[in-house]
Amino acid sequence: MPIVASLTAPLKYVVGIDIAKDTFVACFGLIEPSQQLRFGKEATFDNTLAGFEALLAWAARQQATAAALWFVVEATGVYYEALAYFLADNEQALSVLLPNKVKHFAQSTEFKSKTDQLDARLLCRLGLERALPAWQPPTPALRQLRALARERQRLADQGGRLKTRCHAYQHSYQPDERTLQRLAAQQQLIAQQLKAVDQDLSALLDAEPELARKLAHLTSVPGIGLTTAIVVVAETTGFSLVENERQLTSYAGLDVVQRQSGLSAQATRISRRGNVRLRTALYLPAVSSLRYNPQQKAFYARLRARQPSGKPGVIAVMRKLLLLCYSLWKNDRPYDPLFHPAQLAEKEVAPAT
Repeated sequence: MPIVASLTAPLKYVVGIDIAKDTFVACFGLIEPSQQLRFGKEATFDNTLAGFEALLAWAARQQATAAALWFVVEATGVYYEALAYFLADNEQALSVLLPNKVKHFAQSTEFKSKTDQLDARLLCRLGLERALPAWQPPTPALRQLRALARERQRLADQGGRLKTRCHAYQHSYQPDERTLQRLAAQQQLIAQQLKAVDQDLSALLDAEPELARKLAHLTSVPGIGLTTAIVVVAETTGFSLVENERQLTSYAGLDVVQRQSGLSAQATRISRRGNVRLRTALYLPAVSSLRYNPQQKAFYARLRARQPSGKPGVIAVMRKLLLLCYSLWKNDRPYDPLFHPAQLAEKEVAPAT
């Protein structure tokens, strides 16, 4: 049964979806010209193709007019992906939101409890109150790039830990030769798999010259290599869900938080509530840029003049590199150490001669 509304036609319909591995909860709502929000009863569906089709049929039954219908889902884990691609294939308007954006909206509401039903209603309300960007499915190349980048990171982590284990065991008292042989075989296997992943990445970039060209913009920054550029682009899916710089730094967990109450005040620090793969990938490039990038060296020197510790300066350089990658990717241009936004603004407002 559709929601009972006033005689005026709704401005839009929204279905908020809180998704889990096996099921998802959907909440249907509408907004009237008077800005009144109305919500229907939540429904639960299986996270399967049959459940997706049932969702579309259920949403169609709720609509009383031809107003626009939007679906809103939070990008948590990978459980939302099948539904998102299904809705995109069926030409449904869909917004996929980063978790930090949903969290900040929730903090501005009166909701104190947290259940699947309340989360679905919260997403529905967010979609009714805000104009959200439409989700564009990432290209097959970007999906493959993310899968290969994550596989490479896992293999590199395993190789690093295995190297430490092997070194420690070699220097222990009377190490067993067969154990050493097995550890060496494991190291050799990981090295072979890393080489195979690198070959797949190279083949992907050969087949996708546009992707390779835009990655070259990022690697034009001193300190950022191809591996780092691939991780940054893969983990942000080409910055497709990012709307501004503040949202990007929050997604990476590089946003600064402060705790202060009365006379008690803690030192500022980064939130670390974000994509750990991004932070891990940016650390060594930040350290390297302090040797080879004059702009970053000058920026770090200014920070060290005010900070006795060098760690906040390195974190600030990580954040600066991430935002620089975002700017180069969005503007489709290589790095120019002499470029400054103020120069472009002066050219735009300069009178014609």
